[in-house]
Amino acid sequence: MSRTSRTSRTSGRALRIGPRWDRREARRRGGVTLVEMMIAMVVLAFGLLGVAALQVRAITESSGGQHLSSASALARNRIEAMHRLDWSDADLNDSGGAWSAPTPVTAMDQTYLLSERVTDDAGTPAATTLKSIEVRAQWSDGKRQNRSVVLSSARLREVDE
Repeated sequence: MSRTSRTSRTSGRALRIGPRWDRREARRRGGVTLVEMMIAMVVLAFGLLGVAALQVRAITESSGGQHLSSASALARNRIEAMHRLDWSDADLNDSGGAWSAPTPVTAMDQTYLLSERVTDDAGTPAATTLKSIEVRAQWSDGKRQNRSVVLSSARLREVDE
């Protein structure tokens, strides 16, 4: 048999054997080249950078949601406290559409400013049967300034009040 060709037992094709053909055959059957590896690493690096950017954004938005949740809870608690007040209490007097002076409240390392607005359904206090109560919670965090949430409720005058 000649040195340059030999028949393969599995395929029946002639294979060339020699130093030059052995290298080509090994390269064809071998793994990936250095250039292919570098391209794969660059693609992987861009993917990981994208995931890292998404993680930073998720953490930022999570803290913003936490502040919104805290502000809503504080406003809800203030509305509930105002519902427990006596009908003739000074805090439930008609404010003429103006917000009350803000009251600072600190919760979870954040300061919120709470203010209320009460509106009567009639012009005179004796004829009033429904009061609209609004509570506004304002705050500023590191990313966004002047954020606020407003909760509204209505209180109906009881027969015995």
